[in-house]
Amino acid sequence: MAWSDHLRVAVEATLAVYEGRDGRGSDAYNEADICHPMADGKYLATLAVLRRSNLLSMTKFADRANVACARLEESASRFSETGYCWGLGFGWRELPPSEPYLISSAVVARGLWDCQRQGLRLELSAKLLAGAGAGLAAWVRELALPVDSTGITLPAYSPGIREPIYNAAAYANGTLKLISDSEGTSRSGAEIVPALEWIRARRVAGLGWPYSPESPLVDLLHQCYLLNTFADVFGAQAIESEAAEMVGQFAGPGSFSDAIRIVSDRAEADGGHDIAWLRPFGAQQLELLPKPARLWSLGELLVLLSRLGLEGERCDAWLRLARRIAEVILARLAAPDDQEVRYPRHVMHAAHGLAAYLAALRQRAGSDAVRLPGVE
Repeated sequence: MAWSDHLRVAVEATLAVYEGRDGRGSDAYNEADICHPMADGKYLATLAVLRRSNLLSMTKFADRANVACARLEESASRFSETGYCWGLGFGWRELPPSEPYLISSAVVARGLWDCQRQGLRLELSAKLLAGAGAGLAAWVRELALPVDSTGITLPAYSPGIREPIYNAAAYANGTLKLISDSEGTSRSGAEIVPALEWIRARRVAGLGWPYSPESPLVDLLHQCYLLNTFADVFGAQAIESEAAEMVGQFAGPGSFSDAIRIVSDRAEADGGHDIAWLRPFGAQQLELLPKPARLWSLGELLVLLSRLGLEGERCDAWLRLARRIAEVILARLAAPDDQEVRYPRHVMHAAHGLAAYLAALRQRAGSDAVRLPGVE
């Protein structure tokens, strides 16, 4: 079987399992068998890529998307009079299951927007997208946190976590800009772009973005959320060197690390249990936490690599790296003892990455596939 055919079979098999369970499953943070709005957002994004690549008929696209939209309608909560938002569906950090989260809401909104761009004209999906866009706009306005003296604000991570988390704030603002631009509304450049530029300037040279202004943690999934958002807004080539540096820091001999912590000295990294994995980094050091990259981190990384494989200056090199990541994801999905295959949020990130990579290969091969979401 050809490599692209193998990928296509794997993507469809992964989606079939998800659909067969009605989008339900447990989570790394909760064992309950429930639906996960973020997973449905990524599921919709995956369907949109398959439709854009002419691997899914419009009828099947609409039928499958409609099922996910019904789940999202049921799990949506009101943020404002007209806006929708989504949470985790389970309690986290002493917050209730009903707590909405910015990143969950943004991932759902992005998936809905991706589907609309591919011609989805369901009444329910249009209603949800309008509500998701209104919810993000209200969130950015009403939960705004000042972050400097020039008037720049970032939206809080959740009503109960009043912190400006870089990846969530960027993903929400970037998605809101895409929605606003496609609707021809005025709220895109004047308010959103300065906030995104401010976040972009918070990058630690040679490494990437910490989790927040107060956090020393640099997480692979969140780097990829940020870089994919900046590629949407500023173009893929604008972030190519940053992506290369990030990949180099997280890469190990046999796999990628999932997280890095910036520490001042060796004593700070000594937890008393293991020898710390340290790399010199100017006057500081980087501690690679002894945890391999999670499935959702690899999936979002593969989305990024696939985009660079189409738009980057070193397209072939990015696609070669993408193949290695795709092979790791496929092996993980097929492993019967891998805990993460039970987690819909993780698996749907992986499916999105595989579909994006498949679409990139088809486009590079000169097939009738067209561009990935966000690549104009």
